[in-house]
Amino acid sequence: MFITQPKIFISSTVLDLTNERTAAYNAVNKVGGFPVMSEKTMEAQSTDSLTACLSKVMESDIYVLILGSRYGWQPDGKESITELEYQTARSKNIPVLVINTTYSKDALQKDFEGRVEPNYFRKTVNDAFELERELEQALKTEIDKKQKEYFNRTEAVYSNLVKIQFPSHLYIADLDIDKKAVKQYNKERKRPFFKPSLHDYAVSALYMQDISFPHDWLVWDGKIITFHNLQDDAVGLTKIIDKGTAEPFSCDEFYDTSTDHLSQFKYLLKKCLEAKLHKLKIKWIKDAKMFAFLPIQKDDLDRWQPRSIEWTKTTKRATRKVVEIKRNLKNKEEVFNMRCLAFRTGFENFDNDWYISIKPEWIFLWSDFRVCHLAFKNIQWLKKTERNMHVFNHFNFILHYLQPSQSFSLFDENKDYPYIKLDKIEKFDFAPIVPDSVWSSLEAVGNQKKMTDEDGNVDLFGI
Repeated sequence: MFITQPKIFISSTVLDLTNERTAAYNAVNKVGGFPVMSEKTMEAQSTDSLTACLSKVMESDIYVLILGSRYGWQPDGKESITELEYQTARSKNIPVLVINTTYSKDALQKDFEGRVEPNYFRKTVNDAFELERELEQALKTEIDKKQKEYFNRTEAVYSNLVKIQFPSHLYIADLDIDKKAVKQYNKERKRPFFKPSLHDYAVSALYMQDISFPHDWLVWDGKIITFHNLQDDAVGLTKIIDKGTAEPFSCDEFYDTSTDHLSQFKYLLKKCLEAKLHKLKIKWIKDAKMFAFLPIQKDDLDRWQPRSIEWTKTTKRATRKVVEIKRNLKNKEEVFNMRCLAFRTGFENFDNDWYISIKPEWIFLWSDFRVCHLAFKNIQWLKKTERNMHVFNHFNFILHYLQPSQSFSLFDENKDYPYIKLDKIEKFDFAPIVPDSVWSSLEAVGNQKKMTDEDGNVDLFGI
């Protein structure tokens, strides 16, 4: 398949068809193609001429056979190089255009003429001028046909977008707290405010009442916005609101009101995701604006240990190391920093369907989970060395880990969170198609083999 400039191989004897090959060269240029010709465009090769010619045939999009008087050179004393080129084009299912001539043919060439398949495009010409006209028209027709086929075909394209579910309604209520009492409370705890926000006051007001509550809510314009039912007295947030103002709103009514409302709704979704991931020891790293897997165990010397997670990769069980401990080069007993699998997220609304985007990343953290900015070059190197297959594996693992309903029982603890759920990866019909060879050629040879088997392409996502 080709999109822009097709490669067109001109196959014939050379010395006796100089004018005809020039005419073919001109015809190819007129239709915007690239003429592949031994005497004009083929560079010197390290291999023998036969191997070089046959490889160029296999790389071509259209094959043009010109039948002149001579059968031509027979490398092994059997088929001529022209016939070998023709056989190669047929074996690779490359479109074949045959231009015959009225010139008297030797016996071998006459036999070859009879072996050329009659179902291919065939035109007999009297001279080079007629050849140029006929070939130009034939090439235009073939290119137009292939272009239409190409752009009308579609294929499934998997994105990094995952459809999400959340409640149909949210709740809004006026915040009702005693700022003076909150300030005094923090002063007594020796944790005075520095330029506090209303959200800071709200969090402290909950602490004052010994209320432990997830941070899946926000304060905006003096109001609390959350998916939790603020009309239910059992919900801890009701202790810091004016309950008489609590009322439900449909989500689409809320985020469609204005761009500010939309922005706040996306922020609420992020807060819900933070709450969802908290139990899985995945933390929002504010300075880096991404989520990161954290270590969960320490050894007897109070040092963080590596963290690995088992998961089902397509049909096979696999283990993914999500936290790797880097020791101090001068003192192997000390932890220098930690390399953690991480990911960025974003929330998008398309035609009233909501999606989360997931972009795998790496982050280096100190033992106290602060960002290790000294590792910037390490991250650059990781991104430079990782190929499509690596990124795919990161994404596939993260997605499986965040959607416990489709994973095994290890992730059951996350099923309890009701306010944001992830579906499968989103698939789109896309045109034109991108040949698989283009994608696989970007991978290392070993990964290319993993992406194909005897039956063709492997369903990498297992869905």
